[in-house]
Amino acid sequence: MIGLIQRVLIDHIEATQGEAAMRQLAAAAGVEEPGRRIDTDYDDAECLRLFEAAGQVLGLDREALMALYADIFVKWTLVHYPMFFQMADSAQAFLARQPAIHASMGAGIRDAQLRARVNDKFRIVEQRAGRLVVEYRSDNGLCGLYRSLFQRLLDHYEERGLCEEACCMHRGDTCCRFVMHFEERPA
Repeated sequence: MIGLIQRVLIDHIEATQGEAAMRQLAAAAGVEEPGRRIDTDYDDAECLRLFEAAGQVLGLDREALMALYADIFVKWTLVHYPMFFQMADSAQAFLARQPAIHASMGAGIRDAQLRARVNDKFRIVEQRAGRLVVEYRSDNGLCGLYRSLFQRLLDHYEERGLCEEACCMHRGDTCCRFVMHFEERPA
């Protein structure tokens, strides 16, 4: 998993819970020192253990953790990568760029096979006014995070919409498919 995801999580735990909680998180996840490099593809299983341990440290179930993470991720990204938001005037525009943004974050990975794995996780299937369909393929199964980010981006852009997961790897499908509907903003 691209290091940006776990860096935001690790930084949040350390900033809000302290160094002792960070050590507890690392121990619970079975890692000596969680990686914070955003240009590195970390082991998916390690990252998933970090998320699980973060839920324990924060006392949150998976859904609540994903909602919290979406919020801190958007806030972090607004500070560190504001151009991602400046290039998009709506949640739909942002999410339509998301596969390219994800690939750009993986561009620093030197191993071509690992870089291709990062690039292949997201794919736009359909895009038209008020509708976006995205496929997500990853063994890490963070489709709940994608749904939470969808909601958080709607909030950021002061919009409304609906995200349906037509297919899900957790249900045995070959990918997760998000069918997103966006309401038009009043003029």
